[in-house]
Amino acid sequence: MSEDPSQNLLATDAAAAAADPGAPPLPSFAALGLRPEVLRAIADMGFSEPMPVQVATVPLALSGRDLMVQSRTGSGKTAAFGIPLCDRIVDPALKQVQAIVLLPTRELALQVAAEVARLSAYAAVAVVPVYGGAPMGRQVEQLRAGAQIVAGTPGRILDHLRRGTLKLDRVKCAV
Repeated sequence: MSEDPSQNLLATDAAAAAADPGAPPLPSFAALGLRPEVLRAIADMGFSEPMPVQVATVPLALSGRDLMVQSRTGSGKTAAFGIPLCDRIVDPALKQVQAIVLLPTRELALQVAAEVARLSAYAAVAVVPVYGGAPMGRQVEQLRAGAQIVAGTPGRILDHLRRGTLKLDRVKCAV
C-alpha cells in the first residue's frame, strides 16, 4: 500500500458513532463500489449492510491507503480487510502470493482464511491457511498451486520462508 507515512490513517471503533440515533444510515455494500463477484459473495454470506468499521475502512483500503484499525471482537474487521483484498487489491490473474495476514493462533488463521475464502468465492482468488501442527506437505502444495492470499501464524510463515516455499516478493498488502 502507500509508502508515504502521511497517508497512514487510524480508524477506531465506529460503533459508538453508529449508535447515535441522529447518525445517517449506513450505505449499502453496493454504494462502496464493489465488484459484482464480491457483492454476490457478501449477499451469500447473509450480510445486508456494512458494519461501521467496514464503512470507515473499505473505501480507504480500496484507494490504496495504509490503515491501522482498532475495533471490538465481532465488529466486522475480517470483512473490513477481506473485502478490499478480494475486490481489488489481489489480482486473480497473478497466481502468486499478493497478500499476507499474520495471526497469533492456528484457530484464528483457519477462521480468517475461511472467511476471506467465502468473500472470494466468485472472485477466483485462492486463500491458504498456514499454521503449525498441520502437515507441511499439504500447505506447500496449496502455496505452489497459486495461493494469492496467505493467512498464517508467524512461526509457520517463517518455516515456509526458510524452506523457500513461500515468496513475498509480490505482496501488495500485509494485515
